[in-house]
Amino acid sequence: MHIFVFSYNRGPFLENCIRSIEDCAPQCQLTVIDDGSDDPETRRVLAEIAKRHQVIDKTAESGHKLGGLYANMQAAFEMAADDALICFLQDDTQMVRQLSDEDIQELRQNFADQPDLGFISPAFVRGISLKKAANQDFRFDSERGFWFWYPRQRSTGTWFSALLIADPRRLRQVDWSFEVGESVNNRKAAKIFCRMARMRAPFSMWLPNGRAYRGKQKSLALRFGEWSRRCGLYPLEIMTDQQVEDLKLADPARLPVAEEFLKPTRGALKTPWAYDPMQGAGWLKLLDRLERKLRGLFR
Repeated sequence: MHIFVFSYNRGPFLENCIRSIEDCAPQCQLTVIDDGSDDPETRRVLAEIAKRHQVIDKTAESGHKLGGLYANMQAAFEMAADDALICFLQDDTQMVRQLSDEDIQELRQNFADQPDLGFISPAFVRGISLKKAANQDFRFDSERGFWFWYPRQRSTGTWFSALLIADPRRLRQVDWSFEVGESVNNRKAAKIFCRMARMRAPFSMWLPNGRAYRGKQKSLALRFGEWSRRCGLYPLEIMTDQQVEDLKLADPARLPVAEEFLKPTRGALKTPWAYDPMQGAGWLKLLDRLERKLRGLFR
């Protein structure tokens, strides 16, 4: 498996993410694609990582069109060889359990046995997504060995999510390309593949209460949201082998909700965890949109 990590100006988060991959999946090839970070701390972290792994910087000549998450995902896809699965992670995520060679071989076999399988999610389910009754319908398919999501309305994440595992050969067979926007890719995947498969025992997760960027910028509203929520770096504990085995073999299968199986290494966070500093604060989102429009007018 070739793991790609997408990065921008979150040096401590990136450092935590890479360390978790080195600890949990040392056998995997690792490439970091950075979107032109200019933060000194992030530049330092990238330089250290480059001593051990491939780092591709937007500012360097790579032979690929870089710039923005989805363009960088497309570049990663173009770099990937046919004979290895790809896994896309981001700097505000980390691995949370050991990924064995047997796990990878099982994933490869899943793609071989299920020709309509396009994307597998490596992430746990966010507890916040279960707050609405319309989003609660996750069903376990015992024949496929995966969970699938059946929200009442078509929703981003049903067929596609930016955290993914895929078989490059299969994607090339259907002439796949990553478009700009998760909802666009979600609609596209819905026409080609089955719903996004979700592992019984996922191996990665977004960090709770993380810091964020929108369009590489931080509005005053976003900064206030980060301050009020005490956003920061909250790494997750690595699961024990026994915890992973129990989750894999649970009968009946247990939906892998992050808050039920994962624990931050520091701090007591309110559940369900937040992943957006402005989550649940409509007035902050409105102020954020207004500030962005004003910035656009005065450019």
